[in-house]
Amino acid sequence: MGEIENNNGFKMQFIDKLIVSMIGGMSLIVIIITVLFVNNKYKRLYDEQLRQLNEIPYNETYKYMKKDNSITFYKDITEVTSYKCSTDCDITDFSSSQFIIDNDDLIPIIDNGKVSLYSIKNKKNTIILDKAPQTSINNKYGIIKINNKYGVINKKGRVILNCLYNDIDINFSHIVTLSDKTVSVFDNNARVIASKVAAVKGDISISEKNDHLYINIIGDKTVTIVFDTKTNKFIK
Repeated sequence: MGEIENNNGFKMQFIDKLIVSMIGGMSLIVIIITVLFVNNKYKRLYDEQLRQLNEIPYNETYKYMKKDNSITFYKDITEVTSYKCSTDCDITDFSSSQFIIDNDDLIPIIDNGKVSLYSIKNKKNTIILDKAPQTSINNKYGIIKINNKYGVINKKGRVILNCLYNDIDINFSHIVTLSDKTVSVFDNNARVIASKVAAVKGDISISEKNDHLYINIIGDKTVTIVFDTKTNKFIK
């Protein structure tokens, strides 16, 4: 009899453990299914929110949504800041002639006929331009314009020459500016090398050959000024 009771007790313990294991297994399955369901639901909601946002060309960090009289910026699907338009505004239409700033924090926005470089980090305009920065032959620098005067901006979005000049041209080694009475030559780091009085008006076009920088000022007539890049002096 003792042996039968022991066998029955063993069987009961086994069954109890089996039931507990089955309950635990079912609970685990339920938890896994619940987690998968919640994750799937969250992903669908996330994807849906993401689809509602607009891409900013050449910007890998932020997206935006335009609504009413403002542009709201998002990092992933998290709202970071909003730009309040003075009139109807929008992200600038990028073109092949537009200088691309390698700073995702700075967003060019067309507003009231001007282009604002809006800083998402500082939540304010850094500068208001007549139009979007334009390319030059040297992709290190772009040309900007404020109140019909020209300046230079770099890839980080920092203005390196203020908008004080009637015209500017840039090649791979020099920046040349024209003001009302002066032609100035800057090196590739935007440090002024030399200036020359030249009471001429027109558009600048520069070329370089045999250590000579040819500065053509094209107006009513073309005036050519020659700069020696070895001696850093004007020779004509």
